[in-house]
Amino acid sequence: MKVQELRQLLNDADKEVLVKAFVESYKQIPKIKKEDTDQMIRDILAGKEKEAKKQPEAVDFGELEQQIGEFLVNARAQNYFAPNRIIPKNQRPKWRFLVKGYIKELDRITPEDANCARAGRLLLDLYRLICEACNCYLFSTEDPFRSIGWDQSEFFSVVVRKIFATGYTREKISELLNCATTGGLDRESLHIHQEMMLLDELKGSDMKQMAAEEARKLVESKSVQPDKGKRSSYYEYEVSEAVNNLCDMYLMLMVQLYEPEQGIKYYFEHYKGTNREITLFRALRVADWMEEDELWLKIYKYGLAKKIKPRQDLQAQYRERTGKSSY
Repeated sequence: MKVQELRQLLNDADKEVLVKAFVESYKQIPKIKKEDTDQMIRDILAGKEKEAKKQPEAVDFGELEQQIGEFLVNARAQNYFAPNRIIPKNQRPKWRFLVKGYIKELDRITPEDANCARAGRLLLDLYRLICEACNCYLFSTEDPFRSIGWDQSEFFSVVVRKIFATGYTREKISELLNCATTGGLDRESLHIHQEMMLLDELKGSDMKQMAAEEARKLVESKSVQPDKGKRSSYYEYEVSEAVNNLCDMYLMLMVQLYEPEQGIKYYFEHYKGTNREITLFRALRVADWMEEDELWLKIYKYGLAKKIKPRQDLQAQYRERTGKSSY
């Protein structure tokens, strides 16, 4: 829509409808952009004259990169949490402001900037660090994403967009698939939240097909058994969860590639679990996340064909969706 068309729509709109449209549009603004937008709105409503847009100062990328590198090293050494002589005690709680500032500076770097690719790598490094902090104490908090004022999936979405800003490659897609399906989670997140963010950024069937192929490669690589001495119950759990999350992602990709039957078959063949009914339950949950009623029914009927007896609440859902009995 052109600006003139927008102006005409606004002039003709009822005030109540206008307010609703403005609020809904505001909700679509990325969180990282809202601070500047908030100030602009306040200035306009206060009747201040429009000033020439202040150009942000150029970032010394080399210095910023060095600062972030040192921060990552100190954070992983727990120097922002445990007693040490490197980070003064009164500076340790300020880690969250450092991370906020780093994210903002890195996100400002445009795709035309020669440092854009490196900015994407640094954002990914910061994201991974905060994920690690969800599993162990790197900072004095049990909820590091909330401490920096970010929802985990929103932060991941910023990372994905910056990584893809300089183009798609198999290596990038594979790395982001691995990142979306593994690692620490905050209290309100599931891996499928990150998977769906990544799915939204895979534009076009070629990119989705590439991602599906890379997901299968990752499943194969994680299914290779290491030497007995390197195995542990925790290792087995992590591998199983990673494979199962990748199966979720593969199923969603196949649905968007209009090949749901292939996705369902692969899911039931590669999902790691001894209880086939739980496999069915989880596959149906993916369909719910995607809001795909037709997919839900396909998965349910596939489970029945495999002699899997669904739990009572799934049978009830089937009856509600179809008006038929499961058996």
